Amino acid sequence: MVDNIFNSVTRVCSTIAAFWALALAFLILYDITGRAFFNSPFDGTIEIVANSMVSILFLQMPYTIYRGAHLRTAVIYQNLGDYGQRAIDVIVALLGIWFFYSIALGGWEDMIIGWEVDEREGEGSIRVPIYPVRTLLVIFAAISLIAYVILGWHALFGSRPISDEDEAGGIEGAKVDSPL
Repeated sequence: MVDNIFNSVTRVCSTIAAFWALALAFLILYDITGRAFFNSPFDGTIEIVANSMVSILFLQMPYTIYRGAHLRTAVIYQNLGDYGQRAIDVIVALLGIWFFYSIALGGWEDMIIGWEVDEREGEGSIRVPIYPVRTLLVIFAAISLIAYVILGWHALFGSRPISDEDEAGGIEGAKVDSPL
């Protein structure tokens, strides 16, 4: 149940991040086209893109962590037995919990101050608000922490997190009749 909900929520967040990245690509194209052909770039492109990249990263991180799609060196891991792999998974989960707890805790005060003072970045005609980015950073650091808690739970008890195929009805266990 928790796995299904967490998988769905993180997948939606990752999809939002993908569309956000696509929108940024069009913004950059518009800025370049305006600058090159009309001598009229889109003001604030640099600030919007810079702050959006951080937001996109943190929106996609929980899903990437939960799927195990982050970078991993498998040279040692693949040669370990079940208990060795589970031990490494528990250690990684504990480190991930500590790391994202530190980010969430460290970003909390700056997020609150940002909302109180209406923190913005940029010069000239457009000033981009920073406090929503700080808020996303804290929220998705907490969600990434939850991803590591769930993965640590699975590693401790020898189960595995739900996959997209499992959630969609799954193909595991399906028999394939061989014509031979």
